[in-house]
Amino acid sequence: MSEDVPRPVIDPTLPEALRERIARDSHAPEPPPRRANGDIVTRSLRVREGAVQVLAVGFTAALATAAGGWPLGLLVTTVILMAQVLVFVCAEDTHRATRVLGVAAGAGTVVSTPILAVAAYDSVSAVPWLVFGVFVALVGADAATARVREPLADHEGLVVLPDDVSDADHAHLVAVQRTIDRVAAARHEIGGGDSLDTDRALAVLRDQEWRIASLLARQRELRRAHLRRWQRAASPRVREALRPQRAQLEAVAAAVRARVEQITEYGRLVDQAVAAHREWEQCQEAVDSTAEYAEHLASAVFLDTRSADLRELTATTEAARRVRDERVRRLVDHDLTAGAPGAWPDPGADVPGTDVPGADVPGAGSRVSAGSDRLGA
Repeated sequence: MSEDVPRPVIDPTLPEALRERIARDSHAPEPPPRRANGDIVTRSLRVREGAVQVLAVGFTAALATAAGGWPLGLLVTTVILMAQVLVFVCAEDTHRATRVLGVAAGAGTVVSTPILAVAAYDSVSAVPWLVFGVFVALVGADAATARVREPLADHEGLVVLPDDVSDADHAHLVAVQRTIDRVAAARHEIGGGDSLDTDRALAVLRDQEWRIASLLARQRELRRAHLRRWQRAASPRVREALRPQRAQLEAVAAAVRARVEQITEYGRLVDQAVAAHREWEQCQEAVDSTAEYAEHLASAVFLDTRSADLRELTATTEAARRVRDERVRRLVDHDLTAGAPGAWPDPGADVPGTDVPGADVPGAGSRVSAGSDRLGA
């Protein structure tokens, strides 16, 4: 559904299969073409417009030929044909094939007309009418292929289209249809229980939608008729006589607004009920899952008491650390008090093994030659 244009409203008393078929037939993939006065373009309207164009151009061509001969008639007809081709190219409701055919016919006419005028010098007066025949063919093709909105003759009285309702009243139908969509979504989410009977609500709302749409379609017709009478009124007394009709139309419009407000208020209540149901579901889910969290907490109770195994391991490790510390302390104390075995000897003391005759302590006597690669002879 568009933001501002309502959906077609179908009689809710019809069978579901028929309602679906009518909905398919009444669906318009794009907005219907309209004239400047707001009238919807239909096939019959295009045919009537084409017939008027053909008669007007035929009369003009005949008048030009009678007044100035075939050259003037040919010139006038060719100019009109080219103008019509330009209209086909620019118009939005022209079919693509008709647009291409029009361009080809216009270009072919401009090229071939002088050749025909020279070749058919005996019957050269027929050339303007040949161009007129091309114009008639193009107008007929456009009337047969242009994009139009055909009335649903088979569904008369069974469906109310958006075009059957005044643009000012579209907002009422849109509000009702949005409420129907809310209730349908609520039925999908929470079902149709006793607390919120969505099935019955949808039946009532669709009946109200049909009644309001039918009333608004009739309102549009009566409002237009009243406006025509008001504009054609010959005196103030005639308009004074029309005032009760205007008052009645305004009363109907006020009643429709009041009913639509009731329906939209129900839609707001449905939204609140759905929100409350969603909140209840989430709270219930939280309560149901609390047992799982309690069980998880119970499984972690053993962390609050010291384990005997961990106490034994801790004590063993602490004893091993003390033993190692004691051994390190004794080793260090022994090294400091027992002459520090492994340290460098005192240079003034006797070094064992140096009392051999001819032996010198390195650094105190002779030195090893820097060029020698041996330690002694």
